[in-house]
Amino acid sequence: MKIVVDAWGGDLAPLEILKGVKEAVSSECVLILIGPRERLLSYYQDLAMDETRFPIVDAPQIIEMDEHPAEAIRRKPNSGITRGIRLLAEEKADAFISAGNSGALMAGAWLGLSRIGEIERPAIAALIPNMRSYTVLLDVGANMDCKPKHLLHFGVMGAEYARIVLETERPRVGLLSIGEEEGKGNEAVKSAYQIFKSRQQQLHFEFTGNAEGQDIVAGNVDVVVCDGFTGNALLKFGEGLIELIARIVTEQVRETELETRVDKALKRLDRSEYGGAPLLGVEGICLVCHGKSRSRDIKSAILSAKELVRQNIARRIRSGLASLNL
Repeated sequence: MKIVVDAWGGDLAPLEILKGVKEAVSSECVLILIGPRERLLSYYQDLAMDETRFPIVDAPQIIEMDEHPAEAIRRKPNSGITRGIRLLAEEKADAFISAGNSGALMAGAWLGLSRIGEIERPAIAALIPNMRSYTVLLDVGANMDCKPKHLLHFGVMGAEYARIVLETERPRVGLLSIGEEEGKGNEAVKSAYQIFKSRQQQLHFEFTGNAEGQDIVAGNVDVVVCDGFTGNALLKFGEGLIELIARIVTEQVRETELETRVDKALKRLDRSEYGGAPLLGVEGICLVCHGKSRSRDIKSAILSAKELVRQNIARRIRSGLASLNL
């Protein structure tokens, strides 16, 4: 198994990226760093890393976080993101991980990788902590506008991802809306509801109807489907709220024993527990990591990538789509 990591992607690259890769090393896979080779070697020396254990693919160009995604992909064919996607397309790598420009990663995957079956719009799936485990939320940023059939495809992809990460055989899938009643939501949601409902006998998951925001954190559903504009806004609001709660609580806690218990509870809300968010729907495993990823985030993303490779997520999605007879 070969996993490629964008060494120069993210606000804290390359040091935190390299530390995460070093922490995730194992005998079952080869971890390949991609980025400006000569610049990386100076960090290798400081971290006691070597190319025999951590091979480098030279990618001298860097896509900055504020660059226009599609333009950057065209102008910088030798960047870590473009070369990483190319390695996936050429089947020289099993997974690619980047904390860099997420728009460029999506644009590169859109242009450079085949899509699975009838999938027209790949989607990014995020894990949201709930009372018992996690809820899969997608899309969280790949598609600002969606047609009803795209939401059906997201449901199929999200259910297969949930089977792997949540270890549930028949995931409960809901449509994000402003009320649980069938007639609630915008036109896309109402139309998608009817498509899900009409195909209930063919679905490999349980369609639970509309889901509201509180259902995500209550764990009333395993997968929540929405367009990328709504999902991204919801995700970033949640991240900000978690940071606010953590700050307020830690400022108030002074007792050592209680502080330990609070830290343990807050750990469940830490995004570094699960690392990156996969871009589902393309032939190749791409994980999008937070721009401020630290070593623990990268280590977790590598562990997630290994599991998605082992479970062959693309084959699972292909099978789920086939059952719909689209």
